[in-house]
Amino acid sequence: MSYIEQEVENLGVFLEKFGRTPIEGRVFAYLLIVDPPHSSFDELVEFLQASKGAISKALNNFMKEGTVSYKTFSGDRKRYFYIDTKGWRNSIIEGSKNFSAFNIVLDKVLSLREGSTDEKFNQDILHIKEFQEFISHKLEIAIEEWMSK
Repeated sequence: MSYIEQEVENLGVFLEKFGRTPIEGRVFAYLLIVDPPHSSFDELVEFLQASKGAISKALNNFMKEGTVSYKTFSGDRKRYFYIDTKGWRNSIIEGSKNFSAFNIVLDKVLSLREGSTDEKFNQDILHIKEFQEFISHKLEIAIEEWMSK
């Protein structure tokens, strides 16, 4: 296994810890490492030794979320996929909003549990909600600070 293959494997395994499938992790890792920073579909299939269907599904998932895009070159009919860094940043920002939105769910849970006999569990849920609110507030501040750079 070459150095690049090993690094793609290592990064791919790491990305699995963030909820990615193994092939998604390896596709993303490859696109992060490859130089120049883009790759054709066929190059991805060949390098990763994965099925066209698996690669296609991974790319479609990334394009749907905006973290991968493609470009073409004049005279070449192939699409070249690359990490869309602006889309990736926007995906992170949207993810933080979703994190904040979960507080609404916790509010609903707490209201549904009013009068429950398990007060300790209710307190634990309340502490999680308070922690979520704290983290959400800090994330909002950090994003605003970063965006004002």
